[in-house]
Amino acid sequence: MEVPRALGRGRRRTLATGVALVLALALSASGLAGCTSARNGLGTHDSSCFRALPAARAAVGTAAIFAGVRSLPASALVKAVEAMPHASQAVPPALTAVLPEGMCLVAFKGNFAVDRVPSPWAPLPGPYRGAVVVVRFSNVKLVTTVLVPRLPRSIYFSDLH
Repeated sequence: MEVPRALGRGRRRTLATGVALVLALALSASGLAGCTSARNGLGTHDSSCFRALPAARAAVGTAAIFAGVRSLPASALVKAVEAMPHASQAVPPALTAVLPEGMCLVAFKGNFAVDRVPSPWAPLPGPYRGAVVVVRFSNVKLVTTVLVPRLPRSIYFSDLH
């Protein structure tokens, strides 16, 4: 028995519409999957240093404003500080011991005093508007808190913005 032509066109149209709908759904689902895939941070090596935030916050207090975080060897921070005018060349022993190691450098802005932060290093004269808390990457322990009049411009601290 032969199917009438009108009925055949209707089925073809329904089939074509169904295929188009399935294709559209598949494309939109794959597009949304890229937007909702699990991500654990900035997508950089610095993002693993966000676990150092509690230790860094404890070092500077709650009034300090978070300015960013960076994963670098401690020697990079020392070089940046020593390049600032009038900087002292005397690096504290705790920082000297970890110079080649990767550290989490957590930057804060605010008003800081040498007698109010643990393990301070103030290589420049105050007032201190910036603090870089150096936290050991391997065990998330405080190494030192570097107090500076302003944060070093040569180190870009990535933040959540």
